[in-house]
Amino acid sequence: MAKPQQPSGVKKILDSLGLKLNLPIILVMFKYQNASVAEHYSTIGYLIPIMSLLVVPILPRARFVSGLLITGFLTCLAAAISLLFMWISTKARQNTTHIEQEAMSQGPVPKTMVVPYNAAASANQAVWFFFLLWAYNTFRAFRPQYFLPLIVFGIFINVTATYGCILPTIEHVESLIRRLLDTFFVGFGLAFAVHFLVLPVTTRDLVTIILNEYLHHLKSVLDAQRDFIISLHARDWDRRETSSCSDTQIESSGGKKASWPEAEAWKSATAEATEDQVKIHSQIRYVKREFTWSKLRADDFVSIMKLMKNILAPVAGMETAVQLAVRVEKSGGWSSMEASTVALGPEATSDGTPIRSEEELWKQLFEKLQNSAFGLWDAMLQGLDYAFFTLQITRKPAFFTKEELLARASSQGGLAGFLEQTIQDFLTAREEPLKQWCRLTGQEDVLGATSKDPLSQRHQSQLYLILNVEFCLVTTAKAILDLVRFADLKINDGTMSKKRLILPTRKQLKKWGKSLFTREDSNLDYQTYSYRSGTPTVHLGDALGVTRDPEHLPPVNLYERVTDKFRFIPKVVGSTESWFGFKVASGTMFIAITCYLRNSQEFYIKQRIIWGAVMVAISMTQTAGSGLYGQFVRLFGTFLAMVFSYVDWYIVDGHTAGVIVFVGISMFFYHYLLVTKPDDPVIPMIGMITIMLIIGYELQVKQVGIALSVSNGQVFHPVYELAPYRLAAVLGGVGIASFLSYFPTVSTARAEMRKDLGKTEYLLGHYYSSTHKAVSLRLKDLGGDHKNKNSPLRKIEKARSKLFAKQLILIQGMKNHLQFMRWEPTFGGKFPRATYERLLDRTQNILRFTAMIAFATKTFKELPEDTHADSIVATTLSNESTWAKDFGETMSTLELTSHGVTSLLAILSGAITSGRPVPPYLRVPDPYHLGEALNGVDTDILNTKHVCEPGYSAFAVMQLSTTMLALDLAALLEDTKLLVGEAEFNLDIVQEDYEKHVGSNSVPSAIRASKKEE
Repeated sequence: MAKPQQPSGVKKILDSLGLKLNLPIILVMFKYQNASVAEHYSTIGYLIPIMSLLVVPILPRARFVSGLLITGFLTCLAAAISLLFMWISTKARQNTTHIEQEAMSQGPVPKTMVVPYNAAASANQAVWFFFLLWAYNTFRAFRPQYFLPLIVFGIFINVTATYGCILPTIEHVESLIRRLLDTFFVGFGLAFAVHFLVLPVTTRDLVTIILNEYLHHLKSVLDAQRDFIISLHARDWDRRETSSCSDTQIESSGGKKASWPEAEAWKSATAEATEDQVKIHSQIRYVKREFTWSKLRADDFVSIMKLMKNILAPVAGMETAVQLAVRVEKSGGWSSMEASTVALGPEATSDGTPIRSEEELWKQLFEKLQNSAFGLWDAMLQGLDYAFFTLQITRKPAFFTKEELLARASSQGGLAGFLEQTIQDFLTAREEPLKQWCRLTGQEDVLGATSKDPLSQRHQSQLYLILNVEFCLVTTAKAILDLVRFADLKINDGTMSKKRLILPTRKQLKKWGKSLFTREDSNLDYQTYSYRSGTPTVHLGDALGVTRDPEHLPPVNLYERVTDKFRFIPKVVGSTESWFGFKVASGTMFIAITCYLRNSQEFYIKQRIIWGAVMVAISMTQTAGSGLYGQFVRLFGTFLAMVFSYVDWYIVDGHTAGVIVFVGISMFFYHYLLVTKPDDPVIPMIGMITIMLIIGYELQVKQVGIALSVSNGQVFHPVYELAPYRLAAVLGGVGIASFLSYFPTVSTARAEMRKDLGKTEYLLGHYYSSTHKAVSLRLKDLGGDHKNKNSPLRKIEKARSKLFAKQLILIQGMKNHLQFMRWEPTFGGKFPRATYERLLDRTQNILRFTAMIAFATKTFKELPEDTHADSIVATTLSNESTWAKDFGETMSTLELTSHGVTSLLAILSGAITSGRPVPPYLRVPDPYHLGEALNGVDTDILNTKHVCEPGYSAFAVMQLSTTMLALDLAALLEDTKLLVGEAEFNLDIVQEDYEKHVGSNSVPSAIRASKKEE
């Protein structure tokens, strides 16, 4: 076995991307030293590198092209709107002054003249500017994926709104607009050229990098899984510190959980692998939209993603074993569930059954499982390494040598045959120890009919635990086997033999066009966009299931249908997004109003106060916590850029060649941060833009001269003055943004945390209901052909995927809220952070157990999900044992849907969202006892003589997940009551008030008696 290699080429690609981002900036600074170029762009040339930065040329091809097209469209829209309101402004000036008599001076660009202040033009411009600020920031809140394109839109509008009130005629207006469009699109063009000509990066390249990381994380998961299983039998056999307090009471009182390093390591590794899966899932839609020269098609990447998902699902299912062990430990250990005397089988000692003997038997069972599983773990690693190497995701094997893998692949049956045989050997090796343990513990006598004896229940729980572990191991190995067969298929059909031109289908282009106008809150990269806006706004949409309006009946005639459309206007204007846009517009106008007043207009233009106005719009977000965090990092980033500007300029005493070199070094530093920390791009982006505003302007002045530089109305400052001015402008903009975060109203991360938690509970109820509906269709064989897009099961699975994605987005958003809360000042009592964290954990557990139930039931009918059509060689019904057929038929007669759970989650959602107490006497529905239901149909179906059947393990997983789900649901209800309270509808308060004002003698005796009894 070779030494594990790190993801090949990843660091080299990251370093190259940092260099790639420097190229547009370096090219512009060099080209601007040409006299003709400097004369053409005059005083706005420094905007070119800024525009090249804002379209981010290092993005993968699909996202870059999409962003570039949207940015170009919004820039043209800004130009058209600017022409409109600037034309109106010039008309207002013409109707109130005689232009010929006004003194004209050189404007901001060649062939543009400016004139003195005019009240009518300024007032008109101010109104239009305020309206546009409100409109585009409202749209930014509705569509956070357009954050960067809307920044470009805002910069264009800010520039034209500043100079529009001092331009005399429409000819000068057109000259300014034309030159601005020229400047902006030259920056876009440079970014476009660099993106396609210098180290072109496609989404496939990004997915390949993620898959490389995924491979190493899966190895970490399997290693941690092995250590976890080794430690599992000792957790915790004889823990005598049994507490009568609930988990909520223990945790809220500051009790600490016992340390379990193996479980924590497994959770950490699984979380990293899950994050990789989410990243791949979020990038797949861009893979489908790309044109490229490659071997694997978009459908192949989709198949790989789904195969990897099938590997991760049973791996994550080991969480059930962790939760069970923790709960057993809290209840006092396995020994707390023993009877007074226990009689083992004939192989037991003669002096009864001391705990030591039972513990040794339990330990011996796990040791035999571990011995047979070691070969399986090694085979799984070989399968992963072989599949990734064969599909050319890795350039060389990561864990084994190339010779080892080729030798294994050239043997009879290939590596797929070796892995399949290893799985079968494991299944065979597990049979005897498992049957022996059942015989020695007397399970053969009691499991067929559910027993209430504590010892029998303990043995049953232990059996389900060991079956859950084995199920997860075997299904993981089978999923890896599917991946290996898929890799062999791609070799056999010639896919990996040569590259070909791959184009997006018409369907994908149509979906891309539709996505430009829709909210992307069911896509897993939506959280990345919404993180910049402070909170992910996920709409429940069809999940509500009700389209009725309590204030309006459905429209029935033409007039009602037409006027019903008008209701959209107050709905948008009155939305929280509109209020956010109004606050941003008000904050910007706090600064920009000085541009439209006679005594301050000249000062506003001379001292570049426009920087502060732009900063208000950029730094405000929808929640106070995220806003304060963003404002702080912007201020810090500007200060850091000021220091870099001093270094870049004065270390070479302002010599152009040296300045360009040091600016390139500074930009590489910022770009490296942007590439390696893409989730938080504020500091690198604000730093690069600030350096270009300072150093780019100074280089421009050196080239065109001070006289021309001040012709646009802006006074010249050397670097040592301009950099602090820039910092002061940012400080002013950030200060106003911070003030408006809390005035006149505030939307805190704490309030959003509560609302998002309520949304998550509602979506969880819908997901739980749809999952059980899918399970019912699958077991009753009513789901139709899974390949048919119109089949009931296919539609339900698609809806489940969207619900699951929205819940993941909300869960990640709530985790961000918990981080942003640290930036919010606390007024009054403390925030119940521990309660919210527990509620979030319960919600994730219920989501995980629900998904595991759906996954386990797929093995009942052997319906493979989300795999390539030709990559699966699954066990068919003809190969099933008689018991497996009987078991499947018995399961199909059961109705597993639990409406009580769905109703409870909906009620809890309403209580958390509104902040009102939960209804009184609310109880958790009784957990569904699958074993009792099966025994009622066939008493022999669960006899432990069938314990080694594949379906038996799936049943154990389902029963265990159902039980754990019920426990978490009860804890969720308890924590919700602790958070919002429980409504009190008794007579105690009424009686005390009556006695106070009327007298105790007038109170009926029945009421007094009932009170005493209570």
